[in-house]
Amino acid sequence: MEEEEVDEIPMVDEDCSGGMKKWLVEYHRSRPGLAILQERIDDFTTAHEAQLEQERKEREERAAEGGWTVVTHHKGRKKTTDAESGITVGSVAQAVVADKLANKKSKEVSLDFYRFQKREAQRNEIMMLQSKFEQDRKRIQQLRAARKFRPY
Repeated sequence: MEEEEVDEIPMVDEDCSGGMKKWLVEYHRSRPGLAILQERIDDFTTAHEAQLEQERKEREERAAEGGWTVVTHHKGRKKTTDAESGITVGSVAQAVVADKLANKKSKEVSLDFYRFQKREAQRNEIMMLQSKFEQDRKRIQQLRAARKFRPY
C-alpha cells in the first residue's frame, strides 16, 4: 500500500484556548485546591466577624450616647453588664426572678397525686375534725358540770 499523506489541521491557538481543552482549563481554574479554598474561607470569615464586631460596637456607642438602656425581645440568658463598655443591658430585677421561681410548679410527685391518696387525706381530715368535735363536746360538758359555762 501506498503511504498516504495525512493533512494536519493547524490549531488556531497554541495555548489550548479552544475546544475541550479550553473547557478543562476553565474547570480546573474555577476549582482551586483545598489549601487555596481554605485560605479564602478563612479570609472571608475573619473579615465578616470583624464587620459584625464593628457594627455591634457602633450600636453600643449610639445607645451609650443617649443614656438609654438597650431593650431586646429575645428570651433566654439575660446579660446584666457588658464587660467592655460597662453598659447595663437587659438587666433582671431580683424580685422578678424570685416571683418566677415561686410561681414555678414543683416537678415532684405530690402527696395527693393518686386518687387513693386524695381519699385517704380527706378521710384523715374528717377523722381529725370529728375527734376535735368530740373533745370540744366533752370540755363543754365538763364546764356545764362545774357551772362555769358562759358561752357569751
